[in-house]
Amino acid sequence: MQIRDHWFAVVNPHSANGSTRKRWPQYLKRLRDEGYSIDFTYTTGPGDAIRITQRALKEGCTQIMSVGGDGTMNEVVNGFFFDNQLINPQAELAIFSHGTGSDFIRTLQIPKGIDGFIEVLRRGRKRMVDVGEVLFYDNYGLQISRYFLNVADVGLGGETVARVNRQSKLLGGKLSFLIGSINSIIRYRNKVMNCEIDGKLIYSGRLNSIMIANGRYIGGGMMIAPHAELDDGFFDIVCLGDFSSWTILRHMLKIYRGTHLKISGVSVHRGRSVVITSDEKVLLDIDGEQPGQVPIHLKINSKILCLWE
Repeated sequence: MQIRDHWFAVVNPHSANGSTRKRWPQYLKRLRDEGYSIDFTYTTGPGDAIRITQRALKEGCTQIMSVGGDGTMNEVVNGFFFDNQLINPQAELAIFSHGTGSDFIRTLQIPKGIDGFIEVLRRGRKRMVDVGEVLFYDNYGLQISRYFLNVADVGLGGETVARVNRQSKLLGGKLSFLIGSINSIIRYRNKVMNCEIDGKLIYSGRLNSIMIANGRYIGGGMMIAPHAELDDGFFDIVCLGDFSSWTILRHMLKIYRGTHLKISGVSVHRGRSVVITSDEKVLLDIDGEQPGQVPIHLKINSKILCLWE
């Protein structure tokens, strides 16, 4: 059998509500039967995928596979960097999305499941994509830096992710996020925030949320930034105004469809740098994880990561 490629897989066995551990052996066999050489390591806890990826790249691996949800993907992407530099600029990433939300692959239009992922590997199509970088304060008050491929948002999204990640996702990604969103919308109180884009103050006042998008989807299928592109060198920044809980709920279907941009009080901007501050506690969501809070400073790193699609 001809060996197609050699991959190192970072596998989160707890993703998809724990089903990845059960199914990974059959996925591994399928990949090897297709002719791919695969080494892998299971993650054991938060931050582990970062360290595993860094070690693999430093040891000479050039093709990294993320196996898990969007949170696993985020950690793997962060593992491509060390001391704010790419460990190997020639390294490549393939995403086998096996989580609950699976939002990032919606932008790539990759179907879930092993068949769709093998098709990505077979066609061998690659693209240099942008990577967002965010400087923020973690929940212990320490300032840290993090990279992301999909979306960072502050406000309602941060509180929703914190709520969803505390509960079981047995109902699946879309329904779990929908239920978590509704619960958060009802309880959430809008925050007074200041938002600067490329050095210009574009908003100062009470807002529901600010989404800084590289990809298009959040929350298990909400098309929050329908015009975002992964390789255009810009964020799409979507601001939801001082909406009531009822207004958000009434327009929920439009958010899933991506038709919410026409709603009065929704504004869209494009930029390379975003600064968000507030005197209130405003939670941050990065790729479906809730690592900290404002103040935050985001910038785009244009076309620096090679992604299989």
